[in-house]
Amino acid sequence: MSMGGTLVTDTLSLGILAIVAGTVGDAGGTGYWVGFATSVIVFLISAIIILPRLGRWYFRNVKYENNTDFVFMVAVLFTTAFLAELAGLASIIGAFIAGILLNRLVPESSTLMSRIQFVGNALFIPFFLISVGMLVDVEVLVSYDVWEKAIAFTLIVFAGKGLAAYVIRHLFRYSKEEGYVIYGLTTPQSAATLAVTLLGYELGFFDQVAVNAVVILILFSCLLGPWLVEKYGRAVAAQEEEKPYSPADAPQRILVPLANPETSDALMDIAFMVRDEKSGQSVYPLTVARDGTDVEANVARGEKMLSHAVIYAAAAEVPVNPLTRIDLNIAKGIARAVEERRISNIIIGWNGEVSTRRRIFGSVLDQLLTEVDEMIMVCKIEKPVNTFERLVVAVPPFASLEIGFTGTIRSLKLMAEQMGVELVVVSTDERDPYVRKAIEKVKPDIDITFETIGQWSEVLQWLENNKDENDLFMLVSSREGTISWRPGLDRLPRVISQKYPALSFITVYSSEVEMEADQGAGYGQKVDILIEDRVFPDLQGDDIESVLNEIISKDEAFEDIASERITRRLLENSSGYSPEVMPGVVLYDAHTSKVDRQILFVGISRKGINIEQTANQAHLFLLLLSPKEMPVNEHLTTLNRVTKLIGSSETVDALKQSKSTKEIMQLLIRTGKMNRGKS
Repeated sequence: MSMGGTLVTDTLSLGILAIVAGTVGDAGGTGYWVGFATSVIVFLISAIIILPRLGRWYFRNVKYENNTDFVFMVAVLFTTAFLAELAGLASIIGAFIAGILLNRLVPESSTLMSRIQFVGNALFIPFFLISVGMLVDVEVLVSYDVWEKAIAFTLIVFAGKGLAAYVIRHLFRYSKEEGYVIYGLTTPQSAATLAVTLLGYELGFFDQVAVNAVVILILFSCLLGPWLVEKYGRAVAAQEEEKPYSPADAPQRILVPLANPETSDALMDIAFMVRDEKSGQSVYPLTVARDGTDVEANVARGEKMLSHAVIYAAAAEVPVNPLTRIDLNIAKGIARAVEERRISNIIIGWNGEVSTRRRIFGSVLDQLLTEVDEMIMVCKIEKPVNTFERLVVAVPPFASLEIGFTGTIRSLKLMAEQMGVELVVVSTDERDPYVRKAIEKVKPDIDITFETIGQWSEVLQWLENNKDENDLFMLVSSREGTISWRPGLDRLPRVISQKYPALSFITVYSSEVEMEADQGAGYGQKVDILIEDRVFPDLQGDDIESVLNEIISKDEAFEDIASERITRRLLENSSGYSPEVMPGVVLYDAHTSKVDRQILFVGISRKGINIEQTANQAHLFLLLLSPKEMPVNEHLTTLNRVTKLIGSSETVDALKQSKSTKEIMQLLIRTGKMNRGKS
């Protein structure tokens, strides 16, 4: 809030300065002002049209070598300042405009931003301060006029900033302490004030007395501001500590497995943007050398790549902790590093190549999805990260119910904030209200555009109609056995890669680790509704309707109730969606007035049946019935826990071979405990 307000006031003050500066000299009259206005408008329009396009073209087409990107930015800075002077404006205004127009191309956590800030803070600003300080006449400080103007300037600034902070505090319902922090952050006057003062002095608007008065104003404001921030900032920090724990406060540990030198920089950039600076955690670049006769050569290649990653991160002032592992299996080597370092986020690259032998991405990535439950971002980046204009996120049905969805949205918001791009969220009409609610409660607070589609199957058509070359597309996917998993999700990355080879996109798998992803959301509860009397090991039905009727009618609680009505309700709830939660396993759920507590049925058909909406023959059937008056959130929470009863395809095979109800119960309970204890 404070930075945004300061940006607006600086822009307006420099704009007023430009107009006032145009009055200097002998020129005047209507002709002069028309010419002045025309030159300024032409300059602004040209800058707005050319600079962003020029910068985007440069970063996409010019290969990074040494400090060429910094040289390019400096060249644009001085060129724009020179053209501003030709248009009749002050050169500092041209430089300011160049900064505003190009700042989207320079992420906050990047090597280029680090260099720009270093040169500005270590060279430009000190010389600027020295040049203004040299204008101060110490002898004038004893003058009554200097102190009269200094006190007047100071009172005007304090009153204006105080009024603004007071209005903002009540408008946005900040606490009293937060209001004083805003006041303290916005009160100090330095860079913009010095710039205006220096230019005004050069143009003859200010005399030595005014310059000295402004310097005194800067001294007073720079004493008051930090004092207010330090005093009331402590109170704000104490208030934050007393708030309930939020998933957004969870520490981040980001692992970046590196295998290709050409994509390593892009993956590190993604890690820098996802990283929350407030967490203070390092980024962990990793190389895994395959064990064998040439293991030493593999380790040497990996260390060379890690050396480059360390240098690249150091230039961006991001702490890193490089890791090297040796393993016969690359995916297991990555998984071992995840466990040892308690990693929360994994950012890994994908070249987009697919073959009939590969299920989703390829052997290593597919194995990694089964080996770890932490959040994984599979990145196929075709353009420099800082050249994107939109971050488009596709959220499939029920993805917002996953225990790691909050952490995923937190990472995407941090990324959009760092990149300075528009965040667009696409979901189905039915799930849009739930997606909005889940996303809006996650920090940081940024502007988001929500768009909807009728059904999830229309997402590719939406992408075809709305994609732009400057988009970074993100697909929120899920692992098998989770509540939001559908067979089509596994095919989407391959389809997108083949249909749009030039599109940059990231497939995000939310964390399934309850201790990291849940954070008090209630997913850690045990599924105590699993009882032996409602487990049926040998179903005989030939179609889904007969199987559901068979399961329900076998329960004593439904002896006097027409099971067909409940069956219809279960089938209606799944219409339009596939009930398949993993190959061979289907899940049906419904609210009904026929039960006064939640009931879970488990049925097994050894011969299997074909269901229209599923890609595989169904052998295992899960049915969850909840009381009609039960809140939707409680029902969905239990539904999510039920999906964790089946751990993998191996569990499904074992259940199909089980010969007794007791054996099935033991398998389900053991799998459920393993899934709850993975963290």
